[in-house]
Amino acid sequence: MTLPVVILIGVWFLACGPARLAPRPIPPAPAAPARKVGKGFVVTERPAGIVVGANDKREPVKPKVTEDFKGLPTSNDWWSSLIWQYDANEPHSYEMFPHPFTLRARGDGLAVGYSDKAVVKGRQYMFPYERDLVVGLRGLASPDTRVASYSDWAVTADWRGDGNRLRATFGHGMPFIYFERKGKAPVTITTSDGAGPWSEGGGALGVTVGAHHYAFFAPTSATWTRKGDTWTSTLDGKDYFSVAVLPDRKPETLKLFREHAYAFVTDTRVSWSYDEKKAELTTRFALETTLKDGAKGLSAAPLLALYRHQWLHTADKLLPYEYTSPRGAMKVFAGAAFETKLSFGGVLPVVPVVESADRAQLETYVRQVAWAPDLFPPGLSPKPERDTYWVGKSLGRVATVMQLADAIGDEDDHALLLRALENELQDWFDGQAPKLFYYDKTWATVIGVPASYDSDAALNDHHFHYGYFLQAAAAIARFDPAWAKRWAPFVELLARDAANPKRDDRQFPFLRYMDPYAGHGWANGPAQYHDGNNEESSSEDMNFSTGLILWGAATGNQELRDEGIFLYANTLEAIEQYWFDADRAVFPNGFEAPCLGILWGAGGKYDTWWDSNPIMIHGINYLPFQGGSLYLGRRPALVEREYDAIMKRTRGKVFTWRDYVIMYQALADGKRAAAELDLDTYLEPEFGDSRALTYAWVRALAELGRVEATVTADAPTTAVFQKKGARSYVAYNPTLAPLTVTFSDGFKLDVPPKQLAQKTAEQSN
Repeated sequence: MTLPVVILIGVWFLACGPARLAPRPIPPAPAAPARKVGKGFVVTERPAGIVVGANDKREPVKPKVTEDFKGLPTSNDWWSSLIWQYDANEPHSYEMFPHPFTLRARGDGLAVGYSDKAVVKGRQYMFPYERDLVVGLRGLASPDTRVASYSDWAVTADWRGDGNRLRATFGHGMPFIYFERKGKAPVTITTSDGAGPWSEGGGALGVTVGAHHYAFFAPTSATWTRKGDTWTSTLDGKDYFSVAVLPDRKPETLKLFREHAYAFVTDTRVSWSYDEKKAELTTRFALETTLKDGAKGLSAAPLLALYRHQWLHTADKLLPYEYTSPRGAMKVFAGAAFETKLSFGGVLPVVPVVESADRAQLETYVRQVAWAPDLFPPGLSPKPERDTYWVGKSLGRVATVMQLADAIGDEDDHALLLRALENELQDWFDGQAPKLFYYDKTWATVIGVPASYDSDAALNDHHFHYGYFLQAAAAIARFDPAWAKRWAPFVELLARDAANPKRDDRQFPFLRYMDPYAGHGWANGPAQYHDGNNEESSSEDMNFSTGLILWGAATGNQELRDEGIFLYANTLEAIEQYWFDADRAVFPNGFEAPCLGILWGAGGKYDTWWDSNPIMIHGINYLPFQGGSLYLGRRPALVEREYDAIMKRTRGKVFTWRDYVIMYQALADGKRAAAELDLDTYLEPEFGDSRALTYAWVRALAELGRVEATVTADAPTTAVFQKKGARSYVAYNPTLAPLTVTFSDGFKLDVPPKQLAQKTAEQSN
């Protein structure tokens, strides 16, 4: 090294190093109105330039709720366009996809369809909204449609006019729509093609519209009359009726549905429990109902249609009926509750540094990050400010490299990066501009300022952004428990904003981004698209879940840890089935793409929001690689299939995000990936990645082998690998006491406090 270079590094360290290593003092309360959160503050006066819950003109709007609405408004759901008037010219809703139905609210009532035919066009397939019926009241012309109430996967919409009122309750997996009216106006159901009845009697009417079969269930004492394309009923003076889409028009099918037609759903609730010894997550889906009609032979139990990721993992008895949906076949169940059971393979805070890794080389890569002039640059932000997404990606990168520095005994860089993470997070948590968090009471949400990608105006992507903050905080908690205890209220504030586990919380709605019945999150706040809501980066969804698990484990917060496992395990099933079509049972005929870049309510697209490059379409569902990303290798045959598709579609010329392609390849063939990495002299990691992680990841898989998903453990922070008759066991102990982890194949591993341990054992069979 020449003298000028030494002098330059010394000047840099004097300018930047001590500032990073010195603890940043906790500042006083900000000048603007603020709420204290532990040692930090969230401001409560809207910062300049921030608009929360806006319409398409970036003007703030209030939630569209009725006068008797109770609780907090929510967003990021499949029905969010009901509560959020994004388009000034659309006061009712955009298209909604509570499968098996497709719906749209209108001034004269609810338009109803059942889309069972895929439209495949280029890089996308959709089961688009098509209207078969409009259900309303005679003369109804409601100025808007509002939300009267909602539950975990259902919503009640409200129409009003001329002294009459109509309410409809509908939700995922519900083959019925439950209606209630106030006033004397007759119920009207208008069909799109003048369909005639094929069954009538006892309040029930069976009709076929096109190729779709429906049944209308008035009170058993009521009748239906027809005039042109419209069916009318006075409901015999009563106030309830339901509409069902039927799997077929057989008499026995109509009879079954009639038995359940009056069990009106009043609440839907998801709950979960994690059995640590069995490494098994149980998710319970329960409904409350009110039996509206007292006629003989009617059941108080509802009917439900289960998605593929649910019926594959339930032991509850299913009926021999199916619906078509964009997520594959939905199977029918009769009952007030069902459960799914999922095996949880564990997560790690970081991959282990294996013996075959060149530690000197890895230390060089660590210092490329640690000695950078700016550890938290603005990245590719659409704004010049350092927003929560791009700073978040830097937090993830630094947190991973900090832990790798510890693993190789690089104490100086580890200490520098740890302190830098703490200072950066405190800078966000102190309520002082230019980086802060703002609590908006109208929409019951926390906004990171500066915002980006409409994380303020549309409440987009909060789980993507805040997942990186959780990961960084969990990494700090490994090495500085006192810091974690001090700042836990603020870290957990961000977690509660994105996915609050408490139903009685007065600050945030329950599970904002997570759609528990669909099994995954939704990224857009108002769902203002004709194809429904959407989610692009399923892997950043998993990054949030992993951060929640690791934070909960490191701080002893079992509630958050187990919630993270609930989110992670269910989303993993959804990713494999709906983004990657792992079983070749979901994507419709004619759709030849290997995976989805974006999942939509109506279907999916092999694309991204910003680029159609195949590398980015695949890579957006890999990044960021982190210790919880090993789920991507749970099915090696799927990895091989996806990798081959990348090579075919790029003709083997991967110029962008080469690090992610090699890291993904390593999940199926670590040896080959390591060889490619060794020969790659031009690799430039993606912004949120580092050469340190790429090298450690690929070397670990080359030495340890493929992920062994059939072996679990009695601790949730573990992983198992298999290679040539040997299994390698890795475990992280997040506690302050020694831990012995027992794996499901009987192997035991002793793990020191706050450390990773790894051991390989030959298998006898």
